[in-house]
Amino acid sequence: MEYVRGDRFGSEFTTRRAWSLHRFLKRLTLHPVLRRAPLLAIFLESPDWNAHMRLRSSRNNSTSDSSSTTGIFDNFTDSFVNAFTKVHKPDRRFIEVREKADKLEEDLNHVEKIVARVARREADLETDYNDLATQFRKLVPLEPDVEVPLQVFAASVEETGRGLKTLKDHTDQNYLGSLRDMTSYITSLKALLKTREQKQLDFEALVDYRNKAVAERDSLAANPSSYYASNPLTSSPASFIRSKMEDMRGVDHEQSRRERVRKLELRIDELTREVDSAKTTSEMFDEEVVREVADFERIKAVEFRDTLGALAEKQIDFYQGVLNTWERFVAEMDGDEGEGGAGPDTQDDGR
Repeated sequence: MEYVRGDRFGSEFTTRRAWSLHRFLKRLTLHPVLRRAPLLAIFLESPDWNAHMRLRSSRNNSTSDSSSTTGIFDNFTDSFVNAFTKVHKPDRRFIEVREKADKLEEDLNHVEKIVARVARREADLETDYNDLATQFRKLVPLEPDVEVPLQVFAASVEETGRGLKTLKDHTDQNYLGSLRDMTSYITSLKALLKTREQKQLDFEALVDYRNKAVAERDSLAANPSSYYASNPLTSSPASFIRSKMEDMRGVDHEQSRRERVRKLELRIDELTREVDSAKTTSEMFDEEVVREVADFERIKAVEFRDTLGALAEKQIDFYQGVLNTWERFVAEMDGDEGEGGAGPDTQDDGR
């Protein structure tokens, strides 16, 4: 909502973004490849990051304008075709990773709703404590004899409210943001798995194309008459129509068949090279995804440990502060009672 209202420079919004940037940079430093990226070093060291990114963006635009339209169309076509295609031989390793990612994302969404509700309750408690302190201070003019206890009690309530605010701010701005950032990280991992699946689909599609070309070549070599069959009852519709079209143009059927076989041989050789290249690419991508999943698990464990540990420390600090505040209040009240009770006893001893 801060983007909608335009409150992008408020303290709460900037604090959330600062914590998100901190977590993102820590992920980069924990990643074995990205931590050596030149762009990360430039981000950390450059005195004018915005100027560098503008220059980088203009350079990328100038080199990609010529192929952007074709690339977008090709990506759209591949995505559209593969959306209705399933992998013939799914890899169990990546199926398990996808299932775990889906389950973790579902659990994080559930935890996020609970934590958001906890943060709202903490904010309500903070308001209630501040209102309670205000109301007790209003009693001071009405009860001047107990002004000191009322003021001390109100100050203790206010201090408890400040502790609640600190806890609420950490819960809302840091821990809740960490859950959302982890959900985004999982989404990126799932996108990587989807890209790996696209690579496998491309490989399997090329294998199917090559197999069809090989089958057609073998069929033409084993049964030459099937290429120019003239009987529609004993031949395929494609062969019959092709035969009639060649008759109309006066083409030699045998020469056309040999030309067709030659083109199929060239096509098979080309597809074989493409299949080998796609297989190598798919296998290398699988290995890279396996390493990336291992890095994800390691970084996730570190991030969960840090965020949960920080939340636990804030909880401990809050309750320790509450204990100290009210122990101090009780000690002050006991001291006032002791001073108030010492006067009559002293007078009795004098008599």
